[in-house]
Amino acid sequence: MKKWLIGVMTVLMAVSLAACTPTTEKQKKETTAAAAAKSQEDMVPPSTGGASDKVPDPNVMPVAVISIYHGGGGSLVQDMDSLDTEGLDAQLLVDKLIEYGVLTDGTEVLSFDIEGKDENAVGTLDLNQAESAEGCSDKMFLTEIGNTFTENFELSKLKLKVNGGNYEGDDIKQGDSDYLTYNADYESVE
Repeated sequence: MKKWLIGVMTVLMAVSLAACTPTTEKQKKETTAAAAAKSQEDMVPPSTGGASDKVPDPNVMPVAVISIYHGGGGSLVQDMDSLDTEGLDAQLLVDKLIEYGVLTDGTEVLSFDIEGKDENAVGTLDLNQAESAEGCSDKMFLTEIGNTFTENFELSKLKLKVNGGNYEGDDIKQGDSDYLTYNADYESVE
């Protein structure tokens, strides 16, 4: 135990002597040069990394961020995408649905109207045709369109029409009082 204590005391003595030893002229010059370099760095204003440091590029076009619901691997998936415009447009959203394989080529918006505001907003989408490009069930097809439009346009419900009439698929024939609402359980729709 005494040998161990003597060893610890020797180490502590060596550390204290090293700390109290005066510095040489060479070390002082190196320290002065490092301080001069540090003062040069201090002249550059520091960046906070906040919003004030970030200036938007005026040459970049504004975009609208959208959600697209489409079939993927037997179930529905949600993908984020963008439109090359600042605001939402129903035809551009339909074009994205065509791009993702939800609607067939040539699908056009005949009219799109929104009545009401906020949580009472009801949309009416009239298309020239409404056919699934994926060949999925009517339920999945209507959920893809319903979720995409209700989420992006913040609608409480959506009325889908085809050439002014109610939607009629293979299994589902909508009546005048049938609307599409957001289906939160979209991943389980087959």
